[in-house]
Amino acid sequence: MSNRPFRFVHAADFHLETPPFGLTEVPDHLRELFIESAYWAAERVVETVLSEEAELLVLSGDILDPRQTGPRGPLFLAEQFERLAERGVVVYWAGGRVDPPDAWPSSIRLPEGVHVFPRGRPEECIHRRDGSPLLRLIGASRGRGELVRAVDFDPDPGGLFSVAVTNGTVEPDALQTRGIEYWALGGRHDRSTPLSSPHVAHYPGSPQGRSPGQCGTHGCTLVQVDHQRHVRTSLVPTDVMRWHDERIVVDEETTRDGLETLLRERMHTLVESAPGTALLVAWTVAGMGPIVGRLRRGAEAAELLDWLRVEYGFGPPAAWSISLRVESADVLPPEWFEQETILGDFLRSVRQYEVNSDMPLELESYLAEEQLAGTLGFAAEVSDRRTRQEVLREVAMLGVDLLSGEEPQT
Repeated sequence: MSNRPFRFVHAADFHLETPPFGLTEVPDHLRELFIESAYWAAERVVETVLSEEAELLVLSGDILDPRQTGPRGPLFLAEQFERLAERGVVVYWAGGRVDPPDAWPSSIRLPEGVHVFPRGRPEECIHRRDGSPLLRLIGASRGRGELVRAVDFDPDPGGLFSVAVTNGTVEPDALQTRGIEYWALGGRHDRSTPLSSPHVAHYPGSPQGRSPGQCGTHGCTLVQVDHQRHVRTSLVPTDVMRWHDERIVVDEETTRDGLETLLRERMHTLVESAPGTALLVAWTVAGMGPIVGRLRRGAEAAELLDWLRVEYGFGPPAAWSISLRVESADVLPPEWFEQETILGDFLRSVRQYEVNSDMPLELESYLAEEQLAGTLGFAAEVSDRRTRQEVLREVAMLGVDLLSGEEPQT
């Protein structure tokens, strides 16, 4: 039984066929970045393998759909695998939903040292160093179902360190009982470790976030196994553009200049934390005060967004602000409801609808016949309690904006 230390890189979910999405419009100076980011991030994975002097690259599926990338995808991947083969690095690849083994075009030959696991029952490979067994890999490309069948994967009877390679959803308790030291999983775009002790089950996530919902750092995982067979995993960032969802809280005393200072400080922090990486930032302003009311009216929010784009959006690297929205307050100050003003009367009326859920909103009564037959009629239907509460909260905030008077801009 070998107890020699070793290291490998675990990666998955390249999705070379899918460029980033989720923006209504991509600025001209970022178009190449959007088109190429998945490929550039995949190339960084290979560079990580080489710079860390890892012995093998383990791929857990959803690398590319050759039917959508066309020849470029397979040719690119074969070129990257060739770089690894020249350094003696072996690739072990279990296909996922988009890259079953039979999807690879027969006209493009995979280099020596690339082992693709078949679909169905797992297949065993013994990885050797200087001719001696170092670890055992047991892998299977994804079958018809999404759930990984842990019972199909067995540890090495001779005691070699075992790595299971597959793609899909797992039940951590089922994996724990199998006695396999490391489960190299794929099929999730965000990094997660559903099992960490005494054995490890790990999703490295996608090397490149592709939408506003995939915020934060993306990369591959460096796996290091020591003499005692302890496993240590480390995130190695590979993304060339990074999504952020940032929330700024203001109060009654916050001025326009004060808000700009808060935005500037947060942006500087983001830029300094990701040198050389382009940023795509969605801003949310939350809290109370005159500045919130002015932002909700739209014009001032658009001005701030334009300012952020001019100030930081052209880099290098670019830190592009994709949006700036205002978050409605969940709770308004109680004293506002006690005011003997038009606003106080209005808020008390809204509160009656909030506490008496059986009072119909009757939004349809404000629409003409032709509007009721169209999309506005559909939008006026409030079918559940949560939607009703959201509508009433927006109504209250709109009343605050319109009935509080215009505040001087400072």
